[in-house]
Amino acid sequence: MNDQDKLVTIRHYSSHVEASMARDMLENAGIPCMLTNETFSSIYPIGHTSLGGIQLLVFERDADEATRIVENRDNE
Repeated sequence: MNDQDKLVTIRHYSSHVEASMARDMLENAGIPCMLTNETFSSIYPIGHTSLGGIQLLVFERDADEATRIVENRDNE
């Protein structure tokens, strides 16, 4: 595995809905991604942000483009 295949976190979310929307948007743009802590946040919705919240991860090679897409959505 080379450095471009490493997963990096580009965003943290406290809401499963927001995290899922971001994931869907990236997948629709052809950028593979995944969410972590989804199950934990649905079981323990209060306080999970202190444990990192829901993390949106992409391959390092896609991080710049994925960040740009997510930031554009956040600014709308």
